[in-house]
Amino acid sequence: MTFFILIPFLPLMAVLLLVLGKPWLGEQGHKIGIPAIALSFGFSLMAFMQVVSHGAFSIPLYRLIHSGDLVVDLGLYVDQLTVLLLLLVTGVSSVVHVYSSRYMIGDPRYNRFFAVIALFTFSMIMLVMSNNLLMMYVFWEIMGICSYLLISHWGERKSSAQAATKAFLVNSVADVGLGFGVILTYSTFGTLDIQTILAAAGSMQGTTINLFGWLGSDVSIQAVTLITLFLFMGAMGKSAQVPFHVWLPFAMEAPTPVSALIHAATMVNAGPFLLVRMSPLVILSPEAMIFIAVIGGMTALFATVVSLTQVDIKRMLAFSTIGQIGFMIMTCGVGAFVVSIFHMLAHGCLKAFLFLSTGNALRSVGVHEHESPSFPRHGDVTPSIWPFVSGALLLACLPPFLLFSGPYEQLWMAQPLASTQWTFWILGFLTVFFSAMYVMRGVLVLFYQPVSTAYVNGMGGQTIQPRFFSPIHLPGILAIIGIVGSLLLILWSWFAEFLSPVVGYRTALIPEEPSSGTGLQLILAVAVAVGGVAVGYVSLTKFAGSWFGESSMGKRWYVHFLNKLYFDEMYEAYVVLPTLQFSRWLWRVVDRQVFDALILGIANVSVGTAKWLWRVVDLRGIDGLVVGLGRNSVGMAGWLWRVVDLHGIDRVVVGLGQRSVGFARWLWQVVDLRGVDRVVVGIGQQSMGIANWLWKIIDIKVLDKHTNRQGEQAEAAGNMRQELEPRTLQHHLLVMIFWLIVGMGLLFWFVV
Repeated sequence: MTFFILIPFLPLMAVLLLVLGKPWLGEQGHKIGIPAIALSFGFSLMAFMQVVSHGAFSIPLYRLIHSGDLVVDLGLYVDQLTVLLLLLVTGVSSVVHVYSSRYMIGDPRYNRFFAVIALFTFSMIMLVMSNNLLMMYVFWEIMGICSYLLISHWGERKSSAQAATKAFLVNSVADVGLGFGVILTYSTFGTLDIQTILAAAGSMQGTTINLFGWLGSDVSIQAVTLITLFLFMGAMGKSAQVPFHVWLPFAMEAPTPVSALIHAATMVNAGPFLLVRMSPLVILSPEAMIFIAVIGGMTALFATVVSLTQVDIKRMLAFSTIGQIGFMIMTCGVGAFVVSIFHMLAHGCLKAFLFLSTGNALRSVGVHEHESPSFPRHGDVTPSIWPFVSGALLLACLPPFLLFSGPYEQLWMAQPLASTQWTFWILGFLTVFFSAMYVMRGVLVLFYQPVSTAYVNGMGGQTIQPRFFSPIHLPGILAIIGIVGSLLLILWSWFAEFLSPVVGYRTALIPEEPSSGTGLQLILAVAVAVGGVAVGYVSLTKFAGSWFGESSMGKRWYVHFLNKLYFDEMYEAYVVLPTLQFSRWLWRVVDRQVFDALILGIANVSVGTAKWLWRVVDLRGIDGLVVGLGRNSVGMAGWLWRVVDLHGIDRVVVGLGQRSVGFARWLWQVVDLRGVDRVVVGIGQQSMGIANWLWKIIDIKVLDKHTNRQGEQAEAAGNMRQELEPRTLQHHLLVMIFWLIVGMGLLFWFVV
């Protein structure tokens, strides 16, 4: 099963190839991103079948940290919850990649876009597959960085840059709480492994933490409650819950595929996933669950009402997402974790379709994406409105049937306190009411509005009004609704059983038998939905120009909700501006007065220190030292001249000279006069004797005899003798010179 590591590995490889191969890829990034995500989706399907047939499994990777008692083993854990989220993430991401390959044509940062959305997908995959909180937190933060890069994709526009900055800052503030939750979890359980924490959660239920103990106070709180609240703070940021919701509407500045990815498959789903993953721990703290349910209900109610006043279709979808995620959070707060995941999967598929098809839907009714659909005014109603009003009523009644009947209705009775139950009932009914109004408004805006002139001209002057359906379609739609409802009930039974091993339950607080008021609850819920449709229809058609346009209270409330209850303005007035003013005050007071004075004082002290060093160290110390060294050096040089040079070296040299002269004289007298001269004279005398002997023997006896024998040739040889006499003299001289040289050489050898 180790090959399932390819589920996150393939998107990561796509990121690396897109980043490293940017110069030579051109506009071909989709040819790497699409196959990688599609294969990841295929492996996710295989993992789903593996979990269905054999249950959960884990894939160990390597040990990241081993320091004392802190051991962090990185690995992947795949269970029922993981595979469902993997199918949603990789499936929607695959569709978004295919859609982006045409949507982003001509974009100067084409490959960068595909690299970032692949990294975004990889981060969400690793988040849902992480087996420990530290690993989850790391990829939680990487996903936030990717959201910043994607929202600011067109960063040359000021609105995109500001939206990305707002998203990053809001999520960073909320992530501080998640970081505290991870640290507190480790200090409480002694481990970061999620399955170990969930297994030991029950034994830690009575553990308390003394808040502000360092101040001497005694404020104790349950450890599981504090951990849950900290973890939920991070979930509030990623899932855009009040008051951290302000970033999500501005995230619409990103390209449409990014909006689909953020709203449908990744970022906003991280909050409900975290709560469901930690549900065995969350379920142990009723106080934290009440807080979670209230925040989710308030967010759902607020976002649904605000969406009624928005005129931009993408902003309308954004607040719809906030409302739906708020409803998921609320269901987690009442212990309906299976409902939350079921809702998440359905909402993800639907919202991805809505974002990717909004442009085509608007064009089909003659409205361009940059235009704001206008509301129908009083008197514009035609007889064809009633069929699609009936269809809107049917659509609005589906949620009450699903939420307040069958297995769902027990979830609303999960809280023991009557006041808490009433609070959840009120929030649920209000959400159904405004959701029905939203459905009615969406139908009216999209299918009942004046057709643009360009569209009419394009149809040859014929005015064609799109209709939701005609009366002849009513039986087919009713049949489809019945089939879909039956399939949902069947799917729900299997779905609840499939997820039951990985979620926490409050079995002690859920009644064993359905409440006797089930029928009344369902009737009330359906009545609330019908009332929402009626109010939506009447307020947007019959009285759109009277009450909202003329009533001062209507105008006031409309303006309030149109401006989103001024949350952004309050942040601007009470957070942003005070922060900027405090920064300016720090610059004026602390920087200019304190730091500048400090720097000036340091400079003055430095100058004074430098002068003191110059006077004391330089003049008295270094200069005195140098002068003293100079004087001592001169004295030492004089002493050396007098003692060493005159008395030492000069005397030695003079003595050596005198001894050398005496020795030379002795050599001249003894060796030269007595020795060498005698040897030379002796050699000279011997040489002369040898020469005379040679002359007498060789010249007189031999040559003269030869001359006498050759007497008869005397006259002829006389001339020759005259010629030989000089040569003979030269021969004698050469012999003498030779022996002189030999004698001098012997003399030199003796002397040396």
